[in-house]
Amino acid sequence: MQPKHLLLDLDGTLWDTAQVSADAYNKALRKDGRSDRIITAETIRKEFGKSDQEIADDLFSEFPLPVRSQLMKLCDQANTTALCETDTQMLYSDIRSTLDALISQCSFYIVSNCGTGYIEMFLKKYQLESYITDMECCGNTGKPKWENIRLLMERNQISSVDAAYVGDTAGDSNSAAKAGIPFIFASYGYGAVDKKDLSIDHFADLLKLYK
Repeated sequence: MQPKHLLLDLDGTLWDTAQVSADAYNKALRKDGRSDRIITAETIRKEFGKSDQEIADDLFSEFPLPVRSQLMKLCDQANTTALCETDTQMLYSDIRSTLDALISQCSFYIVSNCGTGYIEMFLKKYQLESYITDMECCGNTGKPKWENIRLLMERNQISSVDAAYVGDTAGDSNSAAKAGIPFIFASYGYGAVDKKDLSIDHFADLLKLYK
């Protein structure tokens, strides 16, 4: 496998925001007062990668749908602010060096289940904009990840035989399968999977594909 186009997941694959995000969620929920749910880093690792609606349904199931959405929006806003402002190092240490080493051999893209502006915030925070050819997310389209993968591929005229998706959860594995492209499992991330075409223990392990 030596894909010309690598489509990347974000949370758990490129950075680990679990503790910062958990603290932000808790701060927003305590300020709002309607939910006494305590969010942990482990909660975040289990939930991130899902759509906002799926996360809201998991975390706030005792509330009617409109309230779930309201609470999720508050958490998202607090999370984005916290991630922008924190000095905590969340980017995995080998991301930039690996992108540098491979940028002449393949193109990089990001497809995530996040909200609008989240990918852009991440790229700006770590000055990675120049590495990413295109991006798509659930917040922009309202579509599931596998459809966004196909949408991005069609937009960039990417053939299935030339692409692979790198992610860290079963949802990523399923999305890649539905989109018809190989799945590279980032085992260092948030989840576990049953089906994968390749597994990497570090992001830098991608370098081995291009030797």
